[in-house]
Amino acid sequence: MKNSTLAMRLMMAAIFLTVLLYFGLSLAAYFNDPYMTTVAYAYTGEDAVTVSGYVVREEEVLAGGGELVYSSRREGERIAAGGTVAQIYSSTQALSDANRLRELTSQLEQLSYARSLTEGTQTAARLDEEISRALVSFHSALSTGSLDSVANSGESLRTAVLKRSYAYSGTGSVDAVIASLQDEISRLAASTEAAATRITAPRAGMFSGLVDGYEAVLDMRNILEMSPAKYRAIQPAAGAAGVGRMIYGSSWAYMTLMRSEDAKRLAVGDSVTLRFQTGLNQDMTVRTAYISEDEGGWRVAVFTSQKNLNLTTLLRRQNTQIIFKSYDGVRVPRSAVRVADQPVMDEDGQPLLTAGGQPKTQSVTCVYCLWGNIARLKPVKVLWQEEEYILVAPDTDALSAFSSELARESRRLRAGDQVITAAADIYDGMVVQ
Repeated sequence: MKNSTLAMRLMMAAIFLTVLLYFGLSLAAYFNDPYMTTVAYAYTGEDAVTVSGYVVREEEVLAGGGELVYSSRREGERIAAGGTVAQIYSSTQALSDANRLRELTSQLEQLSYARSLTEGTQTAARLDEEISRALVSFHSALSTGSLDSVANSGESLRTAVLKRSYAYSGTGSVDAVIASLQDEISRLAASTEAAATRITAPRAGMFSGLVDGYEAVLDMRNILEMSPAKYRAIQPAAGAAGVGRMIYGSSWAYMTLMRSEDAKRLAVGDSVTLRFQTGLNQDMTVRTAYISEDEGGWRVAVFTSQKNLNLTTLLRRQNTQIIFKSYDGVRVPRSAVRVADQPVMDEDGQPLLTAGGQPKTQSVTCVYCLWGNIARLKPVKVLWQEEEYILVAPDTDALSAFSSELARESRRLRAGDQVITAAADIYDGMVVQ
């Protein structure tokens, strides 16, 4: 019994030592492998700087406020001159009656629609389709995180469901409810109209419900004369309030303070891309409109756009990336990029010779990739460099040294190639596996 137990322990110890030796040798081979590889992949590199600044528009605050204000206008909605923006009610009861009036008016519209429908499968299909569209819209609004969109989509879904319910409750009961609603609406309309003060749009423009105090401080005209000292002195107006603001025109601007070394890369009229860090999931192409004189190594830069004003209505103080240029290429490690001699071929694919009879070569920037079990030179040109990687693209000029299309394609670097990243001595055609 003791002998069998001892034999079992010795066998387990031998197995453990064998496994430990295997992993040790594998680890040593990994770190000592002179031909380590990695997968090249498509990548977009960006030449950009991050700054902080202000979104500027032509704006006007609409006076008024308090708890007795109601506005049915959506953020970014266009309003004609004289159009009602909000209503201010004289008492809590007047506001409650007005909310009840709006609810009853909505119910009347739903009931009138249901009353006009005819019985049958066509009606059911039409209402079911409307509910399906409302559900899709509501789900999309939830995914974007926009509270205004969620509220509007939720109301549309509720309306669609109520229409379907009313359509099958019987026309007699619907007629009675419609008559009752019309009487109550008439009564409430008379009382609420007298208790409300209308706030109207002074000019045609776009409505925004946010008032932040910068409306009168930041002006589309004076920002084109802004100095770094004036920029640092910007403060919102104290006690700013209102039922909302009107935004006029179609243009907007982004003003920021930049290091002079970065601002020198810009010229008035240049197009750049802005990527706001919060509030907007879309890159914006803008034009450089103004660059101030240098003050202590800093300059004010202003960028303007005539597009997508409605997407900026809630933006003000923003951290933003200014993207000077982007590069689409193949990302490879720095250690994979080399300079090597490539044979120069004639039109028939034969190496050209020097006067001494030696093959003529040209120096090219390249990477070596696995082609089966051999290393194949692939000429590249550098697009963009970072500390850990280099963005490259196939060098078409160097590829033209190969006469046949098949040879050129076999030498063209592509995303997915196995790039050799560590090798002290390597050459084209070398067996590495």
